[in-house]
Amino acid sequence: MAIDVTLLLTRADCDAVTETFDQRLRLLDNREANFGYQSEVGTARATDLTDELRGLNSRVPFLTTYLATLTAGTTEHTTTTDELRKKTDRRDELLSRQAKVGGVPAVLRQSELKEAQRRSASIEEDKALVVARRATLSA
Repeated sequence: MAIDVTLLLTRADCDAVTETFDQRLRLLDNREANFGYQSEVGTARATDLTDELRGLNSRVPFLTTYLATLTAGTTEHTTTTDELRKKTDRRDELLSRQAKVGGVPAVLRQSELKEAQRRSASIEEDKALVVARRATLSA
């Protein structure tokens, strides 16, 4: 929907609207930068978490199976038990973190960035209309 710039009767009216648009654009530019940064970092973090989880999800069952073949009380049994516990704890920690910084939050941040970019484009279009209107008004 286009704005009705014919409501602006003087260059001062146009200047006031343009100034407000510029303020809104600066705010959105800042938000875009923040969303962009958060999206990049969040996507990278989500990818890292997913990769590490994938490795742990294969390592834990392997250690569980391997542990069953060892004699209890041996050094290898004790070492493998400790490693299995650490890997299981790490997997649980990552699953918890993934809920906070994983795929869902990363996608939502990407959507917020896209929304801010659309708003900026809309304001830029409106500003161009106001500038064009200003050019038609007498000084």
